[in-house]
Amino acid sequence: LSEKFNTVSGRLSQNTNIDLENGMVHYFTGTGASNNQVLNIKFSNSVSLNTIMSVGETVSVTVMVTQNNTSGYVGNIQIDGANVVESWIGGSAPTDGSSSGIDIYTFNIIKTANATFTTIANQNKTT
Repeated sequence: LSEKFNTVSGRLSQNTNIDLENGMVHYFTGTGASNNQVLNIKFSNSVSLNTIMSVGETVSVTVMVTQNNTSGYVGNIQIDGANVVESWIGGSAPTDGSSSGIDIYTFNIIKTANATFTTIANQNKTT
């Protein structure tokens, strides 16, 4: 099995839209992010994730960010431009990133009703 992924040469802070038509894994090679980033997860610019998913379906999205300072991190996401409440593994949202290496964020998104999602989020830091 293999899965396509999206490599983005820019910084996460300059590319906060995560379009799943480009893959479920997004790798940002531009170093760092600034402060608390809010990601907007959608299917594409013209098709919403809500339209693509049926109630009872789930997707798992991974975002990898090359780091060079601890001030950049992902603390929240949106789905189709709407804020969602994440349930963070460990009990609370991140407040920083690693000072080097790659920070890895995973979002398990479950559609429970029309435009209603339960999201389990996780951050892992590498050196």
